[in-house]
Amino acid sequence: MVARLMLVDDHPVVRQGLGSFLALQNDLQVVAEAGTLADALELASTTKIDLVLLDLQLPDGNGLTLIPKLLALPEPPRVLVLTSFLEEDYVREAVRRGASGYLLKHAGTGLLLDGVRSALRGELPLDPGAVRLLASPVRDRLEPLTAREREVLTLLTQGLSNRGIADRLGVREKTVKTHLGNVFAKLGMRDRTQAALWAKEHGL
Repeated sequence: MVARLMLVDDHPVVRQGLGSFLALQNDLQVVAEAGTLADALELASTTKIDLVLLDLQLPDGNGLTLIPKLLALPEPPRVLVLTSFLEEDYVREAVRRGASGYLLKHAGTGLLLDGVRSALRGELPLDPGAVRLLASPVRDRLEPLTAREREVLTLLTQGLSNRGIADRLGVREKTVKTHLGNVFAKLGMRDRTQAALWAKEHGL
């Protein structure tokens, strides 16, 4: 199945280069491009899109503001931030608003492709620099987790469902739900996406 992508960046040369590279992949197709937030939202509202590659600095505002608007569409695409800015506040806010990952434009082609495909699978690809940036001040909050809870959290960040985690660990799905509930409570997390981010941050 070919995934349909939209590129949102105010530099035509960047869109052209990225589009040409992605066009070489048999499983990816760029079906829309936009240079502003307004154009991106309009295109996403009228075009079937699986994943948006979103820059943060655009002429009519910060790309972060577009994320919840895209996710509120009747058929919401996933949103992968692709930017030049590596700042803790940006990374945290992007994920908080529902981004499916955060990568840097200067990342290698292999990392970019892995990130795109990972985001399409529902995982949470993060640039290694973003992981280090986020992990340093909060490691102590993972200490309350038991070994099994960490194991469940690790499998969660690999994109496994509760049933998949249960099968991998040889336990009942109800047991997995209990472990995840404990993880959410101990880390002060609301949902699976936030928990997956923590697993990424701490190299689980």
